[in-house]
Amino acid sequence: MTINNNVSQELFDIIWQNQSTAVMLLDENYKLIYTNNSTSELLGLGPKRILGQHFDSLFNYHSIDLKSITQYSYVDGIDCYQHRADVVFIDARHAKLTISSRQIKFKNHIYMLLECRQTDDEIKHNQASNQMHQYQAARNLIRGLAHEIKNPLGGIRGAAQLLQYEVDQQERDQCAELIIEQADRLRELVDRLLGPNQLPQKTYGNIHQTLESVIKLSTLDNCTNIRLKKDYDPSIPDVYIDQGKVQQVVLNIVRNAQQALVDGGEITIKTRINHQHRRPGKAPKKALLIQISDNGPGIHHSIKETLFYPMTTNKEGGSGLGLSIAQTLIDQHDGYIDCDSWPGHTEFNIYLPFTD
Repeated sequence: MTINNNVSQELFDIIWQNQSTAVMLLDENYKLIYTNNSTSELLGLGPKRILGQHFDSLFNYHSIDLKSITQYSYVDGIDCYQHRADVVFIDARHAKLTISSRQIKFKNHIYMLLECRQTDDEIKHNQASNQMHQYQAARNLIRGLAHEIKNPLGGIRGAAQLLQYEVDQQERDQCAELIIEQADRLRELVDRLLGPNQLPQKTYGNIHQTLESVIKLSTLDNCTNIRLKKDYDPSIPDVYIDQGKVQQVVLNIVRNAQQALVDGGEITIKTRINHQHRRPGKAPKKALLIQISDNGPGIHHSIKETLFYPMTTNKEGGSGLGLSIAQTLIDQHDGYIDCDSWPGHTEFNIYLPFTD
């Protein structure tokens, strides 16, 4: 199909003008030389009041670090972003914007393409969603604690009542032992809720030796219809970690996967070097990635958002503390865990930064 060039250019311009994202083209002096209709709607200004104006003059106030994001784009030739920038428009409206920038070279000139998207509604939706998840997690935590505490307390109360009327010394000793046993059970629960209380004992070591120990331990509990697959990167150097704590984390995740694969399946443990590791609030750095994935039914949608919260579980008899403790252990290494799951696939990604 052949389209006349004039018609094609007109169609492209219509598409450009009808984009929902505000698009601005700036010259090297930060003056606007082209915009689309969404820019006028965002700024509350007509095209004639926008074109030729300096970017700063379009706002009463803004926290957009324009020089930094354009500087990185000019020097490195990469896309740069700024999230949740505060702006006050000429008509006094306040908003939060996400800004992305890209360098464009055309006929020996360098331009900066800015895309601006208002994120107020998105932020409010996320905040409401997070509040709901936190409420549900807090409720599950309280209900789980109540259930865990109720049984030992009942045993302690019953034993104490027997002590009041029991004369035989042997029976009194048995009641005392029962009280001590149930009290220890409660203390163990509290200790698990508080999480690990020892700092990691870090040493340099080969991560694959740690993972091999996990596989050996997992094989002892493994059913014959579950296959453990390895996908290691042999070029990974020694990493500075507490081998025992990392082994505990990976073993917990692998065992969860084994329990999910009731009809059999495959678990894959993969290692890679992640060169574009980004953690919120931290500078980009190179990290070790340990990925544990399985082809099971996936994580139920009701607990996906609160998966790492204490007492979150859909397993009968489960404490819901395993992943919460795992996150604490990895956080002690300045790393983090994330999870992605859908029917037929679940993967946990553990990021551990390399130490020079």
